Amino acid sequence: MEGNDRLTEDQIEKLFCVRRTCIEMLRARGYHVQDRYDQYELEGFKKHFIDRTKEDMLLLGVQPHGKGEKILVFFCEDKKLSTSAISVYETKMNTHQTNRAIIIVDEKVTTMAHQAIERIGDKYTMEVFLVPELLINITKHRYVPKHTILTSKEKQALLKKYQLKETQLPRMNKRDAISRFYGLKHGQVVKISRKSETAGRYITYRIVLD
Repeated sequence: MEGNDRLTEDQIEKLFCVRRTCIEMLRARGYHVQDRYDQYELEGFKKHFIDRTKEDMLLLGVQPHGKGEKILVFFCEDKKLSTSAISVYETKMNTHQTNRAIIIVDEKVTTMAHQAIERIGDKYTMEVFLVPELLINITKHRYVPKHTILTSKEKQALLKKYQLKETQLPRMNKRDAISRFYGLKHGQVVKISRKSETAGRYITYRIVLD
């Protein structure tokens, strides 16, 4: 990584929104996030990070209830994600004893970076989000219905109740914005609740596919 440049006020304002969305995203996925800056308003956040770098914005999420699974959130120092940065993140993941991370970057990921992530895909899961994608929490948008991820038992109960095969459920692409927000995996089923003028609430189910 080249960087370690100090952050500008404009960068801090954007990263304030992105970091807050990241914390909400991790919590929506079931991670516990202990972050002393979480309660900061923008001015307090600016004051703390004005002389710091993106590296200082690292987040750690831990699954509670004895699961102990961890996830790291890295804020890429450079505008583009490089293969050398991926190697650095891999080392940090080893240090924190986790195989899962989210990388926040300014510009679209290059083919070389994609290939580097794919090469280590058997051991590490690295999700990449662009800064504009996380400026707001899309699940809080007024037109986005409530999504609830079913457990394996709930999924099987649903299929049994309606005598369905997985292939008969409506599909949701794994690259869909909601799928990415929740970090959904192939085969998971989502319950979608929409308001209905006639029925009060309209429920549908979708299965996540690659």
